[in-house]
Amino acid sequence: MKIMLRLLTVIALALGVSLVWLLWPTSTPAIVDAEGTSVFGSIAEEEWVEVNGLSQWTLTRGRDRDNPILLVLHGGPGAGEFAWFRAYNSNLEDGFVVVHWDQRGAGKSFDPNTPAETMNLPQFIADIDVVVDHLRTKFGRERIVILGHSWGSLLGTMYAAAYPDKVSAYIGTGQIADMTDNERVSYEFALAEAIRLQHQEAIEDLTQIGPPPYSVDATLIQRGWLTEFGGGLTHDGRSQASLARDALSTSEFNLLDLTALVRSALFSMDHLWDQIGDINLDQTYLSFEAPVFFILGRYDNQTPSELAEAYFNRLTAPDKELFYFENSAHAPPWEEPDLFFDVMVNQIKPRLLPDR
Repeated sequence: MKIMLRLLTVIALALGVSLVWLLWPTSTPAIVDAEGTSVFGSIAEEEWVEVNGLSQWTLTRGRDRDNPILLVLHGGPGAGEFAWFRAYNSNLEDGFVVVHWDQRGAGKSFDPNTPAETMNLPQFIADIDVVVDHLRTKFGRERIVILGHSWGSLLGTMYAAAYPDKVSAYIGTGQIADMTDNERVSYEFALAEAIRLQHQEAIEDLTQIGPPPYSVDATLIQRGWLTEFGGGLTHDGRSQASLARDALSTSEFNLLDLTALVRSALFSMDHLWDQIGDINLDQTYLSFEAPVFFILGRYDNQTPSELAEAYFNRLTAPDKELFYFENSAHAPPWEEPDLFFDVMVNQIKPRLLPDR
């Protein structure tokens, strides 16, 4: 009886903690100095912005409002990433005013009633322009920095080429080049690794789905094995549970957000995946008026770095540089955060176009 009571007590406590974690309101803390005093001239705020008929969530943080504005375009589609940038890259706020934006149909902006006809690439580029203009007006700038990760690199590349007068630099990480080649090379890598390791379950799964193009469900199967073999989101094999724990350690993200993130990623993939399967940036977007920087993981086989490097070598820009992160796969900012900070603040920031 005592053992049963103890077990029930433990279960009740666990449920209570989970409920608090689920319902605890999120907020973003002030940026403070060593004494705990809010830093003069800093900014730390969440804001809902009206973007082409939908209210969309943004998080803006920076130690000095006069620093360059950095708009982060998250991956996915539909996979808001601010919690991981906050968990691993909060020091970026010392060198930039960092703006995270959950896009149409993503994360905190997710609404299952988002009109399906608005889930298309031209709409997303138009949304970016509204957000960029909002930031330019709010901070009195002519240009801002665009950082695109994965799906966000597709959007960022297209936006930087279309609106050069509003961009002080484009930075791509997990950079997409040619979607058809990306998926083909990614699949071939996963299958070759499965065969090399004699991993029968992986061989069976990958053989069954076959080479791309394939459905969203098949894509998720391929991505799972890609991550297992060190070529997916991270090279170090950190688990989904570990990534979730790190995101939940931030004050802006709770279990409700995690649930919304999963739902929004599936929603966005269902609406957008078929639209982007034949996108070929390295044939269409080759000339830029702002500096261009690629930050690539040596082991990235989700958006294979060899293809991104070939794209980089073909494009023209007034200033450009490619940085390889030797211990990363698809998410260099999270896998090598100290190096990412150094590259962003000490090597890229001095080379931005003037923003005033």
